[in-house]
Amino acid sequence: MSAGGSLREVSRRAVQSRIARAAEELFVDKGFEETTVDEIAAAVGMSQRSFFRYFASKDEVVLDSLERLGEDLAARLAARPAGEHEWDSLRRAFDPVVERFGDPVSREHDAAIQRIIDRSPRLLASYLCRLELLQRMLTDALLARSEDADPVVLRAMVGGAFACLHAAAFPACDPEEFAPSLDRTMAALRPVGAR
Repeated sequence: MSAGGSLREVSRRAVQSRIARAAEELFVDKGFEETTVDEIAAAVGMSQRSFFRYFASKDEVVLDSLERLGEDLAARLAARPAGEHEWDSLRRAFDPVVERFGDPVSREHDAAIQRIIDRSPRLLASYLCRLELLQRMLTDALLARSEDADPVVLRAMVGGAFACLHAAAFPACDPEEFAPSLDRTMAALRPVGAR
């Protein structure tokens, strides 16, 4: 990617973040369904048409943070040592989630977004589809590391790791207990080949 392309993408991401923050505040204050795209655009000083250059819909605004988290998890997974067992690489790839859970501001933000998602069947369906895509992306990243890996086993492993992540986070636990709970859960479900 050229320097101009990279700078353009950074600028685009900055505007998307600004839109997302404004939209999230409106969603928390007014409700997701009650907030219009016009209100979101006005909150950041742009037209509805400009809004649509950055997001296809207000649903996309809510799910943007999941997409960014997915990109971070995939990058972390790709950066893990090639000889490391997949299960251990997945645990380390979850470090951004652990970091967010440990930060009170991020944790409250993520909890507010999750409440918005949980209250909207349409958003929840989109959220679950994105989680599925994220799991496929991580499976593909693991498959790229090994020529003889079984794709079905790796897919199940990724699903199991996400189940551990979900179990450690819900119901909302003490922030200090999240990382130890995740580690304990992943240790309990550790694949036989990773021992």
